[in-house]
Amino acid sequence: MIKNQKTLKISLILILLTFSGLILSNAVSTTKTAYADEIENTSDQDSVTTQEDSIVSINRVSTAPFYPTKAFSLGEILSFKIRYGFVTAGSAVMMVKSVEEKNGRKYYHIQTKARSSSGFDWIYKVRDEVNTFVDFDGLYPLRFEKKLREGSYKADQLVDFFHADSMAKLEYIRYESNMKVSKRRIVEFKIPPFANDILSAFYLIKNLEVGKPIYLTASEKDKVYNLKVEVYKKEIIDADAGKFRCFEIEPLLEGEGIFKQKGRLKIWLTDDQYKIPVQMTSEVIVGHITTELTEIQGIKGPIPSRVD
Repeated sequence: MIKNQKTLKISLILILLTFSGLILSNAVSTTKTAYADEIENTSDQDSVTTQEDSIVSINRVSTAPFYPTKAFSLGEILSFKIRYGFVTAGSAVMMVKSVEEKNGRKYYHIQTKARSSSGFDWIYKVRDEVNTFVDFDGLYPLRFEKKLREGSYKADQLVDFFHADSMAKLEYIRYESNMKVSKRRIVEFKIPPFANDILSAFYLIKNLEVGKPIYLTASEKDKVYNLKVEVYKKEIIDADAGKFRCFEIEPLLEGEGIFKQKGRLKIWLTDDQYKIPVQMTSEVIVGHITTELTEIQGIKGPIPSRVD
């Protein structure tokens, strides 16, 4: 997976910088360079699919899951700080940006942004953005965008989901340092109907009960993975944003921990209808990394799990 300690430190910081959207990505891949080489050797197509065209193209999906309640609110903005030990390595924000409509189809635009702090920029500058566009009722993804700007590595991964055909199309674009396109390839791959991407899957985690795992199917790059989420216990977590009663959960991949033998990842979600991520920790061989909730915006009314 990750071959040396220096790369491991950087990669784990980036995992928490981009929060849930990149957890699965780093767990199931080898390295970004290896993946880039793999994608670059699979196809020679150069076409570019725009966001609007992609959303229009899958309007013929007819039967889909329906979620009468959602564990998020339009306009919700969650801000986080990321600590490596006692040092603040960066910040992240998760937001439900808007509800949009195209050709009679409504969808949510959900976004995660991450950036390294000024103190880390000179070591490894991060300016990442992850977007998912999900059906308004079914919450299955229509399009997924991961725009990575990490040191000298600059790449886009753009996925369009064609659920009626059980197929998705990945477009991989690699850039030079001046943002000139150096590689562009397209890969098509099979998906189960209404499979999630790694960000939309996170927003489906709800109805938690201690001792009862939940199961999700999520795609990352051009692969599909079964994700098991263990629900361990309830406890009160004290973060910058306040004290909250939370569920402690752990995402597991195909029966193994997300980081497998490298460490464990745990997430604390509020024990209420919002399932707000309050804290995420990873204890690994190179140290302790923590993501902590610092601010909540856009949620109307009191948060039931908050402890005065």
